[in-house]
Amino acid sequence: MSRITRDPLIRRFVITCILAAAFVWVAVVFFGVEKGVVWRFFFGSVALVIAMIVLAWLFSLVLIRLRRRRGSFLDEDDERSRRKDDDDRPS
Repeated sequence: MSRITRDPLIRRFVITCILAAAFVWVAVVFFGVEKGVVWRFFFGSVALVIAMIVLAWLFSLVLIRLRRRRGSFLDEDDERSRRKDDDDRPS
C-alpha cells in the first residue's frame, strides 16, 4: 500500500479526482446547476474519451499497416535499383 501512495502518478490521479468532485459539488450546491446537466456532461465526457481511445487505436493500426507496406515497397525499390546498376555496368 505504501508503494502505491508513493507513486506520483497515482497521487496525481487521486488528487485530480478529488478536486474534480469538489468542483462539481460547488457547481451544484452554490451555483444551482442541475444534477441532470452535470450527469449529461459527465457521460458526454466519458463518451468523448472512449471515442478518442478507439480512434487512436484505429490510427495506430493504419500506421502499422502503412509502415509494413512501405518497408516492403522500399525493399523492392532497392532491388530494382541494384538490378539497374548491374545492367548498366560494362561487361
